[in-house]
Formats: sequence, C-alpha cells, structure tokens
Amino acid sequence: MPVPPRVRTVRSAPSRAAQSLRQPLERLYRDFDYASRLDRDAIQFPLRYPDPRDREVVALLTACLAYGRVDLFGRALEGVFAVMGSSPAAFMRGFDPARDAARFDGFIYRFNRPRDLVAFCVATREILARYETLERCFIAGDDPSTPHVGGALERFARAFLDADVRALFPRGRLSRGYRHFFPLPSVGGPCKRLHLFLRWMGRREAPDFGLWTTLDPARLLMPIDTHVENMSRAIGLTRRRSRTWRMAEEITARLAALDPTDPVKYDFALCHKRMSGDCLDRRDATVCRPCGLRAVCRHWKGRRIA
Repeated sequence: MPVPPRVRTVRSAPSRAAQSLRQPLERLYRDFDYASRLDRDAIQFPLRYPDPRDREVVALLTACLAYGRVDLFGRALEGVFAVMGSSPAAFMRGFDPARDAARFDGFIYRFNRPRDLVAFCVATREILARYETLERCFIAGDDPSTPHVGGALERFARAFLDADVRALFPRGRLSRGYRHFFPLPSVGGPCKRLHLFLRWMGRREAPDFGLWTTLDPARLLMPIDTHVENMSRAIGLTRRRSRTWRMAEEITARLAALDPTDPVKYDFALCHKRMSGDCLDRRDATVCRPCGLRAVCRHWKGRRIA
C-alpha cells in the first residue's frame, strides 16, 4: 500500500544553524529534571502499570485523551481506569458492550462521550484478538525501510476506524469524538497524540519505556503541541505558523541533524520547559536569565540581559 502523498518525508542536511543548536539542546536534554515533571505529564498513567500488556493499552487510551490540560484529562482517565480495574488489558480482552457499556455512563471529557470509550474497547478487543498485541498490529502495516512511521501510523489508525464499531453509533456513523482518537496522517494534521504514544513505546531511554523493540526510534516524528510549536519556532526549528504534518516532519528533520538515531528525545524537555513557565515565548529578563537556550532564541539574538 503506497504511503499517502502528505506523509512523504522531509530530511534536511545539517546546517550551520542546526549545529548551533547541538550544544544547548544536548545540555537541556541531559540536565532536565524529568522526575519533577512526571506527575504533570500524561506519561504518568501508563507508568503505573508494570505489565507490558496493560501498559500498552493504557498508553494508547491515555494518548487518545491527552488533549487539553493534564489535570483535566487526567481526572477523566482516573475514572476510566477505576472502571477497568487492576488489568486494563484483561478488561479490554473480555469487554462485552451489552454487559459493560453502562459502566462508562458518567464519562464526559470535552467532546468525548461514553460511546467513544465503548467503541475504543470494542476495537481494541478486536485488534488484540487478531494480533495479540498493539505492537504486532502496528508492525503488520509497517515497512521498516521507509524513513519514518507515517505510513504505518496511517494503517494503525485505520485499523481502529475500520473496526466493527459502527453499530454503536447513531445511523452507523463514527462520532467526532471517536474519530478524534485516531487522526490520519494523510489528512495533514500533526497527529500529536499518536506520535506521543509512539514516542513512549519506541524510545529506549527514560522517561519513555520502549516496549516496542521492533520500532526504531530514528523513524519517530515529533509530537507537536502548542508548547513544542512555540519552542521550536523560538529556536529556529521551524518558521511555519500552523501545526501540521509538514511541521512535524520539518522539526524532526532538523533535530535528526543533531541526533539521527533519536531525534524526538528532546520532546519532553522542550514541552515542559514552556509548560512549566520557564519559557514565556517572549523576552523577559528575569525568566530568561538562567535559560540555556537564550543564545539561540529569536527573542534574544543579538541582545544581552542588563
């Protein structure tokens, strides 16, 4: 199956500008206090489950709902995981919508509703029954010779959209909320939450857990949210004004010039630097004074702190 046109890769050669980023970004990655931010990040939820079978499905559901503030979608997730019990994977495998759907009746998070969770559970049950794990589903649609995961992600998302869940929705039409769980790269959006899921599963170093040993971290793409977008624009990784698939490719390509084996390793630190208030996306003498990225930041180039 050919890769959709909008999923074609963009890889740039190392440039002087990219090389100027190497030292400050490596220092940020190396020195960042990850432990202090884990309870403010969506990754906290899959990290609670030591069994790889549970962690895999919890990671996907967490990523699907990881839009908006962590404290808000986290509250919604807490209720869902309480329903699922000690083994979410076992809950999914044995899910019976006739028996279990009502257990989600109180669920609401923004435009997601109980039927979206029911459909997620039914689709996951179907996929686990066929492939045994989500990893095997993903690699069944992957071509490791391609430069990134775009084509495989398209097929992985379609596996959930094409699952036998339409009878759960009025007139057999998938809800906006369920479709929002599984955006398609071919549509052109950044697919941030699915890239976040792949980062968790594919990277071998903390804070990620690298359960999917068949996935090469070099082929991952950056999860682009508002924080990473603004940080990337500030330090010259992109000039694009809209979060799109092209932006994700461009930012990843420029980071791959610094570390071609693991370009998305900078994601957590860049995201949380701005999320924590250590970057205001503007010049501020007090906040910016200790920042190790100041020398490469567009807000400070050619300027000194008095």
